[in-house]
Amino acid sequence: MMSKIKKVEHVIFCTSVILWGAVLIYFYQHEKLPVYLSAKFHIYVLIGGLAALVIGIFNLATINTVAGCGHDHDHDDGEDCGHGHDGDEGHSHDSDLNPFAALCLIALPLFFSISVTNHGLSDEYAESLSGADVNAQTFNFIDIPPFTLETLEKSRDKAADGAFQLNLLELFYTAGDEEQMAVFDGLSVETEAKLRNEPNRNADGKRMRLYRLFMTCCAADTKAIPLSIELTDGLPDISHHSWVRVAGTMTYEAVDGVTYPVLKVSRIEQIPVPEGEWSEGLQK
Repeated sequence: MMSKIKKVEHVIFCTSVILWGAVLIYFYQHEKLPVYLSAKFHIYVLIGGLAALVIGIFNLATINTVAGCGHDHDHDDGEDCGHGHDGDEGHSHDSDLNPFAALCLIALPLFFSISVTNHGLSDEYAESLSGADVNAQTFNFIDIPPFTLETLEKSRDKAADGAFQLNLLELFYTAGDEEQMAVFDGLSVETEAKLRNEPNRNADGKRMRLYRLFMTCCAADTKAIPLSIELTDGLPDISHHSWVRVAGTMTYEAVDGVTYPVLKVSRIEQIPVPEGEWSEGLQK
């Protein structure tokens, strides 16, 4: 039979596995998991958490189960198989790490991290990401059917003043496709994004920048997609990094061989944080 010491160690190590499973399940149901991980990978968090719970609980439930030695030979009743599998008989294996220390090394950092984490990017990191220019022409586009104004009319809603309502990412990518630029150049559009100062290509000080943060896999690969806006009536009195709804005319400019989209603003207003987005940190 398993000794009391070995049984305590077994319980503690099973508890550690169960703890990891519980933390994964906690994050799976947490509303801010999209801050860390793209939605297409959420299912793996659930699978990993359930697997850890099953393994931990199974090993805990079978703690008193006595298994055979695994060798195909006969033993008299009560005779030991001679291989010293029990903790007190035959040769023993000392644990490399005290089980209580192992549990503390797992539990304390986990609980501390969960309790103090702000679930978002730091202001400095968000500032550096959103301030970088991105060349839409460096992205590889798949072959798509011919794009026309009629295509846009059929696929997008319009605001009350006739502006096409599009995602900022869609507007940005038009600068990487000659066919789309021909359609969008001079077109009235509306989009929603976060607002900040324009750190580049802003000699007369009349520009600001819209941006949204997107991830492909996890927070480590987060990228900021920017769109410059030009305001002829002066800069708005809107807080840095606030959410705004902006409408205007799409234009394009070429600088050092790179084409950038620029939205000439006709109206801009601050809006509440859209549903499913965070006031700080990452956006889906």
